Amino acid sequence: MLQQMRTFTKSWVANLFLGLIALSFVAWGIGDMFRTRVDTNIVTMGSSEISYDSFTRDYRNVLRNESARAGRQVTPEDARKSGLGQAVFDQMVTRLAMDNLVNELGLTVADDDVVSRVHKISAFNGPLGTFDRNVFLSTLQQRGYTEADFISAIRGDVARGQLLAPVEAGFSVPDGYAHALFTYATELRAAEYVTVSVQALGKIEPPSDTVLAAYIKAHANQFSTSEFRSVSVAMLGSDDIAPTLKVSDAQIAKQYSDDKATYVVPEKRDVQQITFPTEDAAKQARAKIDSGLAFEATAFQAKLTVDDRNAVSKEDLGPLGDAAFSVPEGGVTQPVKNFASWVLLHVVKIAPGKTTTLDQARPEIVKKLTDQMVQAKLGDVQNAFSDASRHASELPDAAKAAGMHVVRAMVDAQGLGPDGKPAAGLPADPDLIAHIFAADVGEPSDPFITATNHVYAVAVEGVTPPRPKTLDQARVQATQAWTNEQTQTLLKKRADELAKEAEHEHTLANVAQKIGAPVQAGVALSRQRGNDNFSPALMEKIFSVPGGGVVSGPTAKGDGYVIARVTGVMHPPIPKTSPGYRQGLGQLANQMGEDLTVALANDEKVREKVTTNQKLLDQALGGGDAQ
Repeated sequence: MLQQMRTFTKSWVANLFLGLIALSFVAWGIGDMFRTRVDTNIVTMGSSEISYDSFTRDYRNVLRNESARAGRQVTPEDARKSGLGQAVFDQMVTRLAMDNLVNELGLTVADDDVVSRVHKISAFNGPLGTFDRNVFLSTLQQRGYTEADFISAIRGDVARGQLLAPVEAGFSVPDGYAHALFTYATELRAAEYVTVSVQALGKIEPPSDTVLAAYIKAHANQFSTSEFRSVSVAMLGSDDIAPTLKVSDAQIAKQYSDDKATYVVPEKRDVQQITFPTEDAAKQARAKIDSGLAFEATAFQAKLTVDDRNAVSKEDLGPLGDAAFSVPEGGVTQPVKNFASWVLLHVVKIAPGKTTTLDQARPEIVKKLTDQMVQAKLGDVQNAFSDASRHASELPDAAKAAGMHVVRAMVDAQGLGPDGKPAAGLPADPDLIAHIFAADVGEPSDPFITATNHVYAVAVEGVTPPRPKTLDQARVQATQAWTNEQTQTLLKKRADELAKEAEHEHTLANVAQKIGAPVQAGVALSRQRGNDNFSPALMEKIFSVPGGGVVSGPTAKGDGYVIARVTGVMHPPIPKTSPGYRQGLGQLANQMGEDLTVALANDEKVREKVTTNQKLLDQALGGGDAQ
């Protein structure tokens, strides 16, 4: 997370525009959340602030980029579970702290620098691969920025760079510090070990009813019935809508035409070019190539450069296209006149063109257009329910007005009914269940759309709280849990006792004989690579004792304990002249500089007394309702 914080602090805006893809937030079930406008600040730091609107705009862009990277839709729920939402918030607060420092120091940025930065963002490139203002404005609109807001953000981005560059430059790592780190990181150890398995314990007698009842009482949350909610759900899904839609031939033809570049891909070639001042010079070079001289060597002898033109179509090459596309892969053209000069063209690679006819593309286009129409219809239904709910106090009335159907059910947080089976009538939609258990009792929720292409509204009518299970209801589950807990406790106790014996005897032979297990030796251990049977906790212990030391810890699978004795310690020599070692020192120096940046930001946060509106933050992250 620290590295992410550094990255976003330095180039937040540019990062939001990398990997741009067109995603529908309505389909994620978060469109309404991000359309809500709350004119209150989420964070205040001195005289600066982060507004609700700006945070949600940047947060949804981060989710969009994460979805592109992951190849799937990343929902606010996914982000909360993974900690991404909190990480984004922390990064934005750090960025605000750096902006405060920039303002205090009076750093300014010239307009030319801002323009240069904007023109380098690849998301704004047009068909020619260069900055295109129409693409720029369209992309800003998709990302929720006005042009003025974006230019201001880029100006801040560049200004932070002016501050951070001198702060982080010039660090060098003292030799002693570097050597100590290298020695620590590359240390190798050998160990012999014995595995204490469950079989070494013998039979564990089942608990008495008195012991089991006390165990159940001490773990009441684990041995309670689920909370059930009685709920009415208004719903409409793509399965309801799609059969009513019809895509016309005219729509298909237009979409095919709009996406022609996708379906008709011209042959493209990677071409090298040498430009000669005269035809004679080009002919002489061509003769050398015919005699076996390589294309690049020919340019070198003539003291000329080779220009690479990769993935170009015939049209991209203009007057040189016919010649370049007349020779096979690996071939070289005869001299070709190009305005006032002459050129030789070497075809390095050919990527064949591909044409998908309208009939071939029809199924894909129909699905695409149908999906678009379904999304539009879901949005219409969502708006219709919202409008109807202003006049209808009951969910069924609003649902009827919006064309939705209503299901009533009793459901727990796993989507199961009281009979332990999936709740009847409710789709297996995790987002729906999450909304049901986040809703307040009594009031219908706002309508929301989920990733399964359903629009829902829920009204929780009652809650049946969890209650402790009786001894008979919990007996099987509790007996198994108690036995597992006792097994781990006894395994650890036995392994610790045997480890003390081995430490005293300076060998594992005797303890191995006691439990009937072999003494084993594995591969050399490093801090980065362990034995497949060793847990991280055991590895940490192995590297914490001197040679000959004995330790114990759980196996990697947690199904036993290991007693390990360190039989050797080795430190590889420090490769002071190695390029990799010098590169590592440079990276370490850069990290030290970046750590100073983070320290500056943290100091500014403390000095300016950061205030967070937690309720608004939860709402922005998808975990609450803004008031």
